[in-house]
Order: sequence, then C-alpha cells, then structure tokens
Amino acid sequence: MDNMITEANRVEQTMRNLTVVAEEATEAIAVVDRNWDLRFINTAWAKMHGYANSAELVGKPISMFHTEEQFGSDVSGFIEETKHRSYLEGPIWHMRSDGTTFATKTKMLALKDGQGNTSGLIFFVMDIDAISQAEELLRQRTAELKTANEHLQNKTAEIQRLESELHQYRNQLEQQRAELSAAHNEFQKQIAEQERVVNESQQHCDSVEQQINELVAAINKVVRFAESGTHSVYH
Repeated sequence: MDNMITEANRVEQTMRNLTVVAEEATEAIAVVDRNWDLRFINTAWAKMHGYANSAELVGKPISMFHTEEQFGSDVSGFIEETKHRSYLEGPIWHMRSDGTTFATKTKMLALKDGQGNTSGLIFFVMDIDAISQAEELLRQRTAELKTANEHLQNKTAEIQRLESELHQYRNQLEQQRAELSAAHNEFQKQIAEQERVVNESQQHCDSVEQQINELVAAINKVVRFAESGTHSVYH
C-alpha cells in the first residue's frame, strides 16, 4: 500500500511539474496512471479532441479518445511496447467528441517507479492534418516569400540599371557642359578678336579719312591759288 501511495505521489508530482509548461504548449499532452486513467491533460489536448474544458476529463480512461477498434488493434499494443522500451512514437488514430476520427503523430513516454515498473505514461500528440496544413501554409508562405524576393531582386536590378543610366547621363551632361564652356570661351575669344580687328579698321579708316580731308584741303588751296593767279593775269 505504501508503495502504491508513493507511486501515486510520484505521478502527482510529475503532473504538477508538467502543468507549469504544458498549458502553454501547442502540442497536446496527457498523463495517465498505471490504470490508464487520465491524471492530467492540457488545453491543447482537450481542444484537439473537441472538448472545451480539460478539467472535466481528468479521471476518465484514455480509451475515450479512441474507437473500440482503434484501442484494441493499435493503442493497447502501442502502450505495451512503450512499457518495454520506455519511449515510442508513431502514427495512431484518435477520436473526437463528435465521433469523427483523425490521424496523429503520437509519442509515449513511460513513467517508472523505484523498481523500474511502469507507473504511468505521458502522451505527446500532434494532429497530422494540422501538421499537413501547417506545412502547406509554410510552403505557400515560402513561395510567397520567394516571389516577393524575386520581385525585390528585379526591382533592385531595375534601380541599379536606372542608377547606371543616370550616372552615364550625368557624365554626358558634364561633358556637354565642358564642351559648351570651351565653345563659349572660344566664341568670346573670336568676338574679342573681331572687336580688335574692327577697332584697328576704324582707326585705319579714321586715319584715311583724315588724310583725305587734308588732301582735299590742300587741293582746295591749290585751286584757290590757281584762281587767284588767273584773275591777276587778266587784270
């Protein structure tokens, strides 16, 4: 009797330790005693099997989550094998509260007493359909991320191409500015040269005009002198 009490306390202690973390786990977790009655289940287990409250299930047999056929053909043998190996995992079908069945990936861990006898089991269960949905969602998200990454790479390549073209355009513009500046300077030189030539021509014209004026004045003198001499002869 004392041994049974000790092992019961061991299961209770295990249950208390599990409670701390099990309620936050997404994986369904259950603990059963040596009679395969539930001592603890987390919220994920209750929801997976269609129950709103996990507390109401404590004390009930683990077989309630399986059809009679499932439990007889698969679950009982799985439990016996776990007792020998201490740990076992594999696919097992479960039953929801509405009677529908679903495939799971189940892990069982045997709880041992001081003499090495199995005093209970811990179940870790994942819904294979949920896993498949999660994997499909992951594949979709991966494909979306791949598409988004390709789009980003294309945009990056386009930006780099535009930056390269802009750089080339800036270089061409700078070259054209330099050429325009050089042409402007040359034009200014030509204008200055033309102004110099014009000024020299103007000075030359002024000099010629002065000479012409002087020549005209001289001719006028000669004419006046000649006219004055002619008048003297006739008189």
